[in-house]
Amino acid sequence: MGFDLMYIAAALPAIIIALALHEYGHAAMATKMGDPTPRMQGRLTLNPIAHLDPMGTVFILITLFMGFGFGWGKPVQTNPSYFTDYRKGRILVAIAGPAMNLCLMLMAIGVSFIIFKSGAPLPSFVHMMLAVFVMINLVLMVFNLLPIPPLDGGHVLEMMLPWDLRAKFQSYAQFGFLILIGLMMFRVLGVIINFFVGILLNLVSIGFGADFAYFLVAPFIPE
Repeated sequence: MGFDLMYIAAALPAIIIALALHEYGHAAMATKMGDPTPRMQGRLTLNPIAHLDPMGTVFILITLFMGFGFGWGKPVQTNPSYFTDYRKGRILVAIAGPAMNLCLMLMAIGVSFIIFKSGAPLPSFVHMMLAVFVMINLVLMVFNLLPIPPLDGGHVLEMMLPWDLRAKFQSYAQFGFLILIGLMMFRVLGVIINFFVGILLNLVSIGFGADFAYFLVAPFIPE
C-alpha cells in the first residue's frame, strides 16, 4: 500500500483493539474453564495495555510505516491442569481468540452495512478504520487458525491427534516459527490470506450485494 498517514492513523488503533480482544478471548475462555491464572495475572480485562507485547507493538509500528501493519499481543498464560476436560479445555481456549476476531469482523461488517444502507455521509478516516478493522480481524483469525505451532491452530491440531502422536508433534513444534517465516518469505501466507479475503467478499456480495462488497474495500482501492 505504501506510506499513507491516514491508513496508519486508522490502522494502529484497529490492530491494537483486535489483538487485545483476541487475547482477552483466550483469557475469558480459560477462566470459564476453571483456570484462575489469567485473572491472577491481570489478563481478564478489556484494557488493551494489559495485552500488548512490547516487541509485538514495535513491530506493528515498523510494519505500518511499510504499508501494512503486523504484530502480536502478549500470549495469555494458562494452566490446563485446572480444566475438567483437558483436551476440550485446550481446544476451546485455543479457538476463543480467533472466534473473538470473527465476532469483531462480523460486528464491523454489520455497522458498515447499516451506514451503507442509510446513505449517510461517511468521513474518509472512519471509512478507512472500519475497512481496516474488518480485514485485520479476518487476517488474525485465518493466521492464528493455521495448524502450525505455536499458533492457536497448532494447539487445536495437537489436541486432535492421538496421544501417541502428540509427543512426535511436539518435537516438531520448535520449527514452527521457521515454517511461518518460510511461508512469509515465499509469499505463501499472502496467497492464503488473499484466498480468504476473496471468500469473504464473495459471501458479502452474495448476501448483501456487490455494491456493499465494493464499499467494504473501497478505502484500499487507489483513486
